[in-house]
Amino acid sequence: MTHQNENGGNKNLKNAIASASELREHKTRYGEGAGLFDLWQSLFSQRLSYRLKRLAFKAQLYLFWERFWPAIQVPLIVACLYVAVSFLGLWQLLGFYGSAVGSILFLAVFIWSCYPLLRLKLPDEAEGLRKVELASDLPHRPLLSYKDEQATGMDDEEALALWSAHQKRLRERLKNLRVGGVNPRGFAKDPYALRVFAVMLLVVGYSVSDTNRWSSLLAPFQSQGVGSVLPARIDAWVTPPAYTGEAPVFLSGDANQLRDSRDALSIASGSEVLVRAQGTGEFSVVYFSRRGQEVLEPERVQPGAGESSAELKTTEWRFPLNSSGRLQILQNDSPKYSWKIAIRPDLPPRIRLFDDPEEQLSGSLKLTYLVQDDYRVVSAEAIMEQVQRGDEEKQGRSLVEAPRFNLSLPPKDAKMAVGQTFQDLTAHPWAGSEVALVLVARDEAEQEGRSQPVYIKLPERRFNKPLARAVVEQRRNLAMNVESYPQVVDALDMLMIAPERFIDDAGSYLPLRFAYAELVAANTDEQLTDMLDVLWNVALTIEDGGLSAAERALREAQEALRRALEQGASEQEIAELMSDLRKALDDYLKSMAQQMRENPQQLGQMPMDENSQQITPRDLDDMLRRMEELAKTGSLEAARELLAQMQQMLENMQNAQQQQQAPSQQQQEMLQALEDLGEMIQKQRNLMDETHQFDPDSQQRRPGQRNDQQDKRGQGGEMSNEEAQQAFRELQKQQRNLSDDLQKLLDSMANNGAKPSKDLDSAGNSMEDAGDALGAQQADEAVSEQSQALESLRKGAQQLAEQLAGQAGGQGQATNSPLNEDPLGRMRRVEGPEFGSQVKVPDEIEVQRARRILEELRRRLSDPDRPQLELEYLERLMKRY
Repeated sequence: MTHQNENGGNKNLKNAIASASELREHKTRYGEGAGLFDLWQSLFSQRLSYRLKRLAFKAQLYLFWERFWPAIQVPLIVACLYVAVSFLGLWQLLGFYGSAVGSILFLAVFIWSCYPLLRLKLPDEAEGLRKVELASDLPHRPLLSYKDEQATGMDDEEALALWSAHQKRLRERLKNLRVGGVNPRGFAKDPYALRVFAVMLLVVGYSVSDTNRWSSLLAPFQSQGVGSVLPARIDAWVTPPAYTGEAPVFLSGDANQLRDSRDALSIASGSEVLVRAQGTGEFSVVYFSRRGQEVLEPERVQPGAGESSAELKTTEWRFPLNSSGRLQILQNDSPKYSWKIAIRPDLPPRIRLFDDPEEQLSGSLKLTYLVQDDYRVVSAEAIMEQVQRGDEEKQGRSLVEAPRFNLSLPPKDAKMAVGQTFQDLTAHPWAGSEVALVLVARDEAEQEGRSQPVYIKLPERRFNKPLARAVVEQRRNLAMNVESYPQVVDALDMLMIAPERFIDDAGSYLPLRFAYAELVAANTDEQLTDMLDVLWNVALTIEDGGLSAAERALREAQEALRRALEQGASEQEIAELMSDLRKALDDYLKSMAQQMRENPQQLGQMPMDENSQQITPRDLDDMLRRMEELAKTGSLEAARELLAQMQQMLENMQNAQQQQQAPSQQQQEMLQALEDLGEMIQKQRNLMDETHQFDPDSQQRRPGQRNDQQDKRGQGGEMSNEEAQQAFRELQKQQRNLSDDLQKLLDSMANNGAKPSKDLDSAGNSMEDAGDALGAQQADEAVSEQSQALESLRKGAQQLAEQLAGQAGGQGQATNSPLNEDPLGRMRRVEGPEFGSQVKVPDEIEVQRARRILEELRRRLSDPDRPQLELEYLERLMKRY
């Protein structure tokens, strides 16, 4: 191995000597031209030297920062803490001695921490080169070796060759030099990370201080004077009214620095300014407006705490802004802040009719209007005034005030929206008279906007009986002009002449007689006002009896709920009103249905629109439930809108009742036949259920279960042969009676010109076969025949209903006339659930399957080991059966 190294060294030496010989021959051959080679070699050496100097200087700067940052870190921490304490205003709280001691401590610590900076100096070039060597991972200090010069052997070719090889090898090693990064190791001087705490405290102090924060740095030195003024902390902001929904506007602090002082602040009218000044000296707030200079009085002055409490205090001003101007804050008569303020006025609301007032067929007045405001409208109402007559007709004094009512408002967030209100004024004494209608809207600022007057004629109830119309007319005359009292008394007296000819029954005459006697005895305005209600009730009694009371109760319930929703009533109050509305609606629907069944000839004569919307009690009940849910969740606007929709549906329902056409005599007879068929279907279904108890398949029951027949014969005991024969004879008798009733009905239909279908004849045959099977005590065969009889009865009733509907259509009646539906939109027995296409009569197999399902549900429900969730589900299923 040594021998190989020696051979390698000799080889390199020979190569160096050969290179030196070639260099000498080159100089001998070219003479002076060989100096170019020396020049190139010199330039290369200078370039490398310049690069080394640049890297060394850069490394010197890095080394200086690594020494400077740990030395300056502690003074910076002390300075940050001092500035943070000054920003937070702690010097004022410490008082004179406290601030003096604190400032001295800060100064002493700061000077002591600056001592390492005095010994700090810039590293020399050797240190810089050493950092480059360490960063470049160069051992044996090659940068110092590169600056060495050849001392001896300048004429020796081998020495020159060796030195040249040495320089070449150094240049190869110095190609990838680098300085490296900076590593100040600041944590060595601050192991507890106090620098983070100091910076955080500085940020907090800066954020809570006002624009005079920099002057607070001199607070410890200013407090030493007897009459000095501490830096003031001034906070000012503007709070707009709550209904505007705008955020507060901060006048002081950072918001004031980001704002151009030449621009005026746009502030909503009615906003409140709050100014709070804390510090020594005298503060004052002045507002310059068109009315002149106004010095505002402070609302509250709170003395400070500490040794300087006599001078340090907190003063607060609070005042509204209603006019544009300039707000200025002064301390010791020296201006500190000033803001231009431009008041944005709150315009009055605007309201106008969006469409012409419309009278509904039921008598309600429909108003559609447009409401607009800067923010929102809180209330609106319709006011009516009596139309002034000319000089030829003297205007009398009204006994009651003109009608006025609240209007439904659009959603709260809408600045411009269309609203709609239905109002029943038919019971008002002014109904039927000409009035001037004015809409009034009010906003949160209690400003009022009015629409242009519109002249309309108030809707009035349509009375079919002349006597009722006459009573209402005299009531209106008395209400509009109290001086017409004698004429009204005479008119009522004349209406009672010959009551046997003009008054139908005593139920109408007696109330009219009582009203006349009370009117004659009335002497004051209060008594006459009470008589207006008496006359109205008399007219309702004469016209249509109890329905009007139910309708009036329904309208009152609707109006009470609407007012509660508009006024934001409590959940309990709304629930009570919902219950009242549901009860009033049920009474109204029952009264209307009962009146139609008893007096179908009193319906209107106008044909009904085939496209009209049908209403069922389920629809109304669903709407009531939805309204209740919306009210519970706080969606009062949506609940009020749904109430308006239900009111519109009831309006349409009343219109439909007034437009329906009465059936003819033949149609009434066919309707009666359908009623009888419906009863037969029900009787046949009940008879089949009783027969099914004797079916052997139905005897397989779970222990403890009993049917109706078992209840009749004891607690699960068996029926004897005599009892069974007696039961079958009773069922046979009922079946034959039902068959005879069907035959009589078929004969009656034939005599009236109706064409009974073959299905009804088939139903009669099935009934006879079922009776024979019951006589033979064959329950399963009897059930089968009874099921066929039910199916045939249903088909026959359906064909009869279609025949009746065809006759109604030929007479110009709508498909949803009273022949098919009642005024509530429910299916009548023409196409009703008993035998219409909507319900399929179950056959024998379906009946048995339903009973098995029911028994299985009962068995599972009686098992106490089942989960509670499953038991609740089974209970819900049982309710359907």
